[in-house]
Amino acid sequence: MKHEVFIAGRHLMTARSNGFALLITVLSVVGIIIGVMALIIVIAVMSGFESDIKERILGIQSHIVLSRHGGEIDEYADIAKKIEKIAGVVSVMPVNMTQVMFRSAYGVSGGIIKGVEPERAGRIVRALRKVGHLSERLRNGGSDKPPGIILGKELARALGVVEGDTVYVVLSTGMLSPAGHMPAVKRFEVTGIFEIGMHDYDSVFSYINIAEAQKIMHMKGAAGGIEIRVKDIYNARQMARRIVSELGYP
Repeated sequence: MKHEVFIAGRHLMTARSNGFALLITVLSVVGIIIGVMALIIVIAVMSGFESDIKERILGIQSHIVLSRHGGEIDEYADIAKKIEKIAGVVSVMPVNMTQVMFRSAYGVSGGIIKGVEPERAGRIVRALRKVGHLSERLRNGGSDKPPGIILGKELARALGVVEGDTVYVVLSTGMLSPAGHMPAVKRFEVTGIFEIGMHDYDSVFSYINIAEAQKIMHMKGAAGGIEIRVKDIYNARQMARRIVSELGYP
């Protein structure tokens, strides 16, 4: 018999002859059980909550963002192919991003618009995988149809729009006219709605084709940055240094 079991047995056997001592023993054991159970439940809930928050944030954010000092990345397609060949890199996505004003027939809201390549977008932004058919939803504009845009759920709710509705994107980078500075306005059709589950993201972000973003941002054939996802997020800093050393400066 183990030493701890022997002591516990002697204590409980002694308590049987005394009702008050037995009551104190039972209450003590039950109290310890409840306290340990509460501690385990709290730790489990907090660990699960932390894991869920990390998963949601990393589902829309890349691990590394590559940008060029003082300008745009003109040869982003070639650079993206080079980065993809580096060991430890999972996926790469050139982007153009800017703050805009959204306007619909039912509301106005500020937000962020991201121009992405449809074939790469789902590899970085996991929420877009659920939307599906990105090549169709993130289409370029044509003579008969406006370009497509995918909105966050809360952003779409603020604008009062659903799939098939029209929204206007207003940018400050417009043109000068005799009446003064005129903002640029572009019409889009809502072709999809995504949901991360976090209001800070669902109420701000939207996605369009990178070609359309280049047009409205006056960045012909260029990208503002390249988002990168790596195998080990905790090794992202070292991977970033390796990518820079592989590509060279600038």
